[in-house]
Amino acid sequence: MRSGCSVVAVILLLGVACGGSGQSTGSGLPILQGSDDPSVPYGIVAIDYHFHDAHPSIPLDPSRDVTFTNDGAVTHNVTFPELGFTKDLPVGATITIRNLGEKLGGAGTYAFFCKYHYAAYGMGGIIVIT
Repeated sequence: MRSGCSVVAVILLLGVACGGSGQSTGSGLPILQGSDDPSVPYGIVAIDYHFHDAHPSIPLDPSRDVTFTNDGAVTHNVTFPELGFTKDLPVGATITIRNLGEKLGGAGTYAFFCKYHYAAYGMGGIIVIT
């Protein structure tokens, strides 16, 4: 019984250590978690070979701006095939796509990826538009 209690304690401690809100990227931009608030951009962060907060995103309003910030150690890229959009994202840089859902065509799920690291690392994400 004692080992069962230890496992529960470790899980609770991990939940406290990994949880929380109000996180920010190394560049100081907030990482939005929770409900959709179209008054602020939804932030997606490229860290190493992963897009944080895009597996999938929370459901976003079509008029929502989306920012991509590179907090990793190498240049990344943001490519939306449906838009014919591809843009490099150097280390420390941020790009904003205004009204992303409107540009994508409204409600649906849309894939994006890093053209440099998708094949080798599966670096991609999903945007959900309501």
